[in-house]
Amino acid sequence: MKRGLIAAGLLILLFALLLANIRRLDALLGAVEAGVCRSSAALRAGDVQLAASEAEAAMKLWQSKADYAHIVLRQGEIDAVSDAFFELLKELRAGEAEAETAYLSLLCHLDSIGRMDQLRLSSVF
Repeated sequence: MKRGLIAAGLLILLFALLLANIRRLDALLGAVEAGVCRSSAALRAGDVQLAASEAEAAMKLWQSKADYAHIVLRQGEIDAVSDAFFELLKELRAGEAEAETAYLSLLCHLDSIGRMDQLRLSSVF
């Protein structure tokens, strides 16, 4: 009986940690996406410098959570987002006003991470 209670307690603890991890990852992705959207809005307004600055700030936020990301995400996802950031910054630094493809690529990578790590019955069982 005692072992059963300990096992049930551990399962509840693991589920709570899973929910906390999902919430933390969602917050990180939301903050990074918000920075990318601010960058895109600045570019649409014609301010390439501000767009590059906002994109760099979003990338620094992403990189500041690298240790966490390497624990909870697959390496391919991390590399894809990092590569998309570098591609976007390359276009912005070159002064290209048409960087929408790079923005869409980056946002798609971020969105796919959020979708893959959503809590579903298939991710638990």
